Amino acid sequence: QIGFVKAALWYHGYGRPALYRLPWDGSAGSRELLLAFSWLLHRLSLPEQLLARNRVQTGDETSVCTCEDDLPTSQRSATDTAPEHGLGDRVDVRYLQWLSGRLRLQWRSLHAQHQEHCKLLHKIHLLTSGSHMDQNLGHFSVTEMDLIRQPESCKQLLQLLESETMQLEAFLEWKQLEPVYWQWMETVLDSTAEEGNTCESQDAHVENSRLAKVSPCCPWADNLTGQMERLSRDLMTLHDHLHQLVTHRRAAWCEKVR
Repeated sequence: QIGFVKAALWYHGYGRPALYRLPWDGSAGSRELLLAFSWLLHRLSLPEQLLARNRVQTGDETSVCTCEDDLPTSQRSATDTAPEHGLGDRVDVRYLQWLSGRLRLQWRSLHAQHQEHCKLLHKIHLLTSGSHMDQNLGHFSVTEMDLIRQPESCKQLLQLLESETMQLEAFLEWKQLEPVYWQWMETVLDSTAEEGNTCESQDAHVENSRLAKVSPCCPWADNLTGQMERLSRDLMTLHDHLHQLVTHRRAAWCEKVR
């Protein structure tokens, strides 16, 4: 489970390294998981998404489809059979054309289903025109027609509406307490940062004390440390020199292009 959580957070762009260093058995890291959850809560607007996903649809909704009605004959024949050779060492243009034609055919089928759905909605609205109590609406929806045909389904719809009402009440309560939650999360983040700095300083102290203990016993330790420092300085100098050289040549190349 912790592996799935890490993969999902990585997919959504969570970049805190401490989370990905947590043990795979889930024995530690509750604070990091809390921080990750708060990040998702702010980044993805989870409460709003849950409300939108669980919304009970009582009216009729449809979208405007702008896809083409007819598929050209040349592209229609391209969707019949796939070429013998697919994607090998090089990209086969015929295979890509076949994939494009197949996609267009499936899109055409989806468009036909959407049109059929709109026709049925229009038929229901036309037959029930003037029967609704709401004069602005003027017709029944598919849900209302289903309730008229099957009155026993009213209990199920009532349960769904009660569940949605409870979720809306919980959302309103969350909005009232949300500032308190984020203030608490600020203290959690500050304490995590302080503990991280303390651990780093302790690790550095342990490393320095270990080197101090090694130096008297090993005379070559000081010499090796000095050589590593000189090598580090030489590498930094070389890096700066190469950076200046690349910048100079890039500027010269830009002048030639102009």
